[in-house]
Amino acid sequence: MRYKDYKHSDLLLLTHLRKNARSTLTNLSKKTRIPVSTVFDKIRLFESLYVTKYTSLIDFTKFGFFARAHVIFRVSKKHIERVREFLLDHPNVNSLYKINNGYDFQVELVFKHIQELENFLDGMNRKFTIKQSIIYYLLDELRREAFLTTPNSIELVMPS
Repeated sequence: MRYKDYKHSDLLLLTHLRKNARSTLTNLSKKTRIPVSTVFDKIRLFESLYVTKYTSLIDFTKFGFFARAHVIFRVSKKHIERVREFLLDHPNVNSLYKINNGYDFQVELVFKHIQELENFLDGMNRKFTIKQSIIYYLLDELRREAFLTTPNSIELVMPS
C-alpha cells in the first residue's frame, strides 16, 4: 500500500488504534463502522506497513524517577560515533535523535534525581569532547503521543 492508496476508513481505524491500541476488535468495529473481520485484516496489514512498535507509556515518577531532561549536544567529530553508541546503550536514555542546525543529538534522559542527571552529564564531558550542551529540564508533560489520535486529524493526512 503506497502513501496515497489508503482509504478514510483506514485512517479512522489508525487514529483509534493510536489513541488506544488495546481496544477490542468489537469496540474498534463499533467506533469505525467497519466489520470485525475487516478490522482484524486491516490491523494485520497495518502491522506490516505502518506500525513500528507496540509500547506502553509509563509514568516514570511512579517508579521514583523524578528528573527528566531533554539535552542537545554538539560533539567533536572524532567522538560522534562513540557518543552515539554510548547513548544508544545507556539505560537512562529514553529517546535519542540525530538532529541538525549545528548540533548532533537530542536525548531524553530519565533519572531518579537531578544530581544523578548532572553527574551523568559531567561524566560525558569528561569522557568525550562535548563542544556544547543545552539542557531543558522537563517540568510537566502537557501532551504526549497525540498526533493522529483523533478523527479530525485525518484531514492532515488525507485533505478533502
